[in-house]
Amino acid sequence: MLIVQRLYIKDFFKVFLILIVGISLIFSIFGLIDKLDDFAATEGYMLLLLKYALFNVPKYINYILPMTILISCLFIFSMAFKRKEIIIIKLAGAKITNFLKPFLIVGFFLTLFSFFLSEILNPYLSAHLLVIKAQITKKSSNITFKEGSLYMKGKDGSVIKMNVYLEDKDEAYGVNIYIYDEEGLKEKIEAERGLWDGKAWSLKDVKIFEISTGKTSFTEELYTDKIDSPKILKKQILKTEEMTIVELIRYYRKLNDAGFKNQKLLVDISSRFSYPLTNFFMMILGLAISMGANHSFSHKFLLSIKGHEISGGGFLTAAIGLLISIIYWFGHSFFLSLGYAGTINPTISAWVMPLIFALTSIYLFRSIPQ
Repeated sequence: MLIVQRLYIKDFFKVFLILIVGISLIFSIFGLIDKLDDFAATEGYMLLLLKYALFNVPKYINYILPMTILISCLFIFSMAFKRKEIIIIKLAGAKITNFLKPFLIVGFFLTLFSFFLSEILNPYLSAHLLVIKAQITKKSSNITFKEGSLYMKGKDGSVIKMNVYLEDKDEAYGVNIYIYDEEGLKEKIEAERGLWDGKAWSLKDVKIFEISTGKTSFTEELYTDKIDSPKILKKQILKTEEMTIVELIRYYRKLNDAGFKNQKLLVDISSRFSYPLTNFFMMILGLAISMGANHSFSHKFLLSIKGHEISGGGFLTAAIGLLISIIYWFGHSFFLSLGYAGTINPTISAWVMPLIFALTSIYLFRSIPQ
C-alpha cells in the first residue's frame, strides 16, 4: 500500500469516527431522555443511566453506519479533488480504480463489522439493557423470551409458559400454568390458546390437573388474573430486531410449524442479510461520486463550485451524502412495508433497495475517469 493511500485511509477514519461516535451518542442520549419518566432514582442511579446510554450506542452505530461511510468518503475525496491531489495522482501514472482498492477492503471489513454488531454485540447488550432497566425502574424482570416461547412468574408466584406468543396479536398458544404451595406443585393448568380481551387473559380449551387428588377437569374457557397484561410483557421481552439471525429463523420455523405465516418475521430475516451489505456499496458509491464517475451525474455537481472555501465544499458533500442516505432509507422502508403487507414477496422486499444501490454504485465505479 502506498503512503498516500495510508494517509487517505487515516483521514477517512478520522472523519468516520467523529461522525459515527458523535451521532450515535446524541441518539443514545435522546433515547435515554425519552425514557427518563419511566425511571426512578435509586442507588447508583447516574452510573446506571450512563451504562444504559453507552450500551445503546452500538445499536445506533449500526443504524447510521452506511450513512457515515458515504459522507466520510465523499468528504475526504471531494476535498482531495478541490486541492488537485487526484489530478497529481493521475499524472503520476496511477490507475484510479487500482488506487482505490484499499478502500474497497475497508468497506468489506466495515460490512463484517456491521454483521458483528447486529448478530453478536447488540443481542448481547440488549439482554443486559433489560437488567439495567429493571434496576433503574426497581422492577425486576420476571420474563424470559426465547425463540417465541415465553416463560414468566405469575402474579401469585405461579410459573407460566407460553409455547408460542404472538406479540402483535396479544395471543398465545400452548399456555401452561404451574401453581405451587408449601408442599410443592399443587395444580397444573393447560390451555390450547390464550387471548387478551383488554382486561384479562381468556384461556380456551382448558385442562386442569389437581396434583393432590389426581383429578382432571375440562372447561372451554377460563379467565385468569395470574398473567400480566401484554402491555407489561412487551416492555420486558426482547424485540425481533434484538435477536440473532439464528434465533429469528428458529422462531419463524416454530411459528410455521404451529400453522402461523408471519410475513413480517420473514422480511426481518431477509433484511438481516441484505442490510450489512449496504455498507460495502455505500463505500463504492462514495468513491465513485467523489471521483467524478459519470461527470454529468456527479463531478460537476459536486466539485465545480468556484470561489467557495473548502469548508463550504465539505458541507455540500455532507448534505449530498445525507440526501442519498434519506433516499435509500425512504425507499428501503417503503419496500419493507410492501413485504410486511404481502404486496410483494417478503424475501425480495428486503433486497430491492440494496440491489438498486449495488448496481448503481458498481456502474458508477466502473465509469470513474482514469
